[in-house]
Amino acid sequence: MLILNNTTDSLEVVLGGAVSANQLDCVASFRQITTTTFEPRMTDVSTNGTTAVTLVAAPPASTERVIDDVSVFNNDTASCVVAVRYNRNGTYRRLFQATLAPNEKLQYTDKNGWGVYATSGALKQSINQGSNAITGGLNVVVLASDVINNSAVANTLQDVTGLSFPINVGRTYYFRFFFRYDAQISTTGSRWTVNTVGATAITFIAYQSQYPVSTTSNTINILPGADLPAASNATSPYTLGNTGWIEGFVTAGANGSLTLRFASEVASSAITAKTGSLVYWQEVL
Repeated sequence: MLILNNTTDSLEVVLGGAVSANQLDCVASFRQITTTTFEPRMTDVSTNGTTAVTLVAAPPASTERVIDDVSVFNNDTASCVVAVRYNRNGTYRRLFQATLAPNEKLQYTDKNGWGVYATSGALKQSINQGSNAITGGLNVVVLASDVINNSAVANTLQDVTGLSFPINVGRTYYFRFFFRYDAQISTTGSRWTVNTVGATAITFIAYQSQYPVSTTSNTINILPGADLPAASNATSPYTLGNTGWIEGFVTAGANGSLTLRFASEVASSAITAKTGSLVYWQEVL
């Protein structure tokens, strides 16, 4: 139970860094109680980057605010570090902090406490064994809408916005991207790779990739760095329904997110990453 019972108490939300495109949506519901009244109330606010915003303001004199539910939804295009804190007249106590991937939600309920919900709506959980923490299984992020790269400059990389996962400094992750894509014409090739959103530091990355060049052969890469290979392949076997994968490990040098990236071999000839492409990922160290 969270209770604000002083005129100098409030509940705040603050981010660990600037957003890429959209501030996060924050909503809270609470009961305002006096000796004679009981009023259910709801409030909402958008985050403001590293500047804290007040989600539930301090109560009036002789009043308590009992908080039943807090929700922070990441509708940004990149992962965000979110903290909810208690402000007691300028003394701050952090209640909960998490890194949210795009379309993930942090939620507090009076019954269940704090939790983070994946894009599927499922509660994210972990299993702790001694001093080593491992996830209870693979996490998954699914691309919700098509992303088109038809850059006027050939072989220009672009993020597959919406297909990324959060990485935290000093932690190592396993990942496997499965992607579907269309080509405007079959004589237009492509390249597929990974990097962090906003060029967040990476201390280690190694991965393999495979995507088709014809109906019987693939472009196969074994790669030691982000944004590789440097060149696109020459063709796509089909205009509709090509598939590929990238699998590897990454260690983060700073908090951020790892995303799928792609390029078209031919200027202004579209390669389209298709809805339903996905990434499986798991923290391993």
